[in-house]
Amino acid sequence: MPPSLTYLLGTHPCVSETFIGREIEALRRRGWILDVASLRGRSALAGQAPCGPLVAAALRHALPLLFRLPRLPIQLLRHLPQAAALAQQLRATRSAGIHAHFAHLPADIALLAARHAGVRFTCSVHAWDVFAQPPAAIRRRLLPAAAVCACSQAAADAVCAAGIDARRVHRIRHGLPLPEFVFAPDRAQRRVLAVGRLEPKKGFDLLIDACARLRGTAFSCQIIGEGSQRRPLEQRIAAHGVADCVTLRGAVTPDEVRRAMRAADMLVLPSRRLPDGDCDGVANVLIEAMALGTPVITTAAGAAGEVIQDGVNGRLVPPEDAELLAAAIGELLKDSAACGRLARAGRRTIEASFDEAQTITQLEAVFREPVPGRPLPSG
Repeated sequence: MPPSLTYLLGTHPCVSETFIGREIEALRRRGWILDVASLRGRSALAGQAPCGPLVAAALRHALPLLFRLPRLPIQLLRHLPQAAALAQQLRATRSAGIHAHFAHLPADIALLAARHAGVRFTCSVHAWDVFAQPPAAIRRRLLPAAAVCACSQAAADAVCAAGIDARRVHRIRHGLPLPEFVFAPDRAQRRVLAVGRLEPKKGFDLLIDACARLRGTAFSCQIIGEGSQRRPLEQRIAAHGVADCVTLRGAVTPDEVRRAMRAADMLVLPSRRLPDGDCDGVANVLIEAMALGTPVITTAAGAAGEVIQDGVNGRLVPPEDAELLAAAIGELLKDSAACGRLARAGRRTIEASFDEAQTITQLEAVFREPVPGRPLPSG
């Protein structure tokens, strides 16, 4: 009988989480029967099942974190009907387990449902859900997990530092279906591209500042994405007088992002670490660009340094330094040979560490572990 599993996501589908969709489709191609549920979006759980038996379990889970996460008890109680519906679904489909993405509310709800249905609970962690959360919350959410999958070593280290047994923590990169990412370097369009949510940690304000320092150099810069910082970024573009070369394109489809990457001379992601610790892991846009042959420039604020060696397979500049960022962009605009070297080395990196054929096999091994880990604690 084909293996079965239930995924619980925050929002599904989500344009900024295409890597999860790729993971689900890759598992289905391997023969897995996957039910996908979410708290919001088209796959949202209806939340009409009786939830009385879960109230005590939810409070036992949340109350120890009350001073660190004061809103958690209310959030859990609000989503409790969905947890009950999920538990009902797990029993009806005879799912072997439930896997949550992000050690936040999806993990909380998945854990409650797993306990109620008596199935295995696992979780994937990414960036803000471990970098910007109290260690006590990470430990509370992940201690009952049979396994934790982290997409970067930095995320894995944060989980272990919170007190989770390292033997249950697996670093598994977000892989790419490489045949779909055809390598085609050697661009000469003088196009700079940035892709990501318009949020402070992405550092697009620094990119605009860097573009202003390159005034007099012929190039264009396009920023793809939406978010809370659109208006401040528009104002920054106007204040610098660079509207002739810097544009905010808004959100587009994944296929349009890929086309823009193929047409760009470089992809720039000047990410930063926020005061609460939030930062990028190994941003997926960097991996996609490197696979396609687009050189990348980013910072070491997150986990990009695990993958990118400055001057070897990309460029790493210090965070919060628009002057050095401008210099790196200017150098690549002038040196097509350097772009080609970085592009070829970048593709080799992706083939070695981000081939979906390998990463999905690693994920399957976690899901197929014959020993499900210790029984789920009751509280």
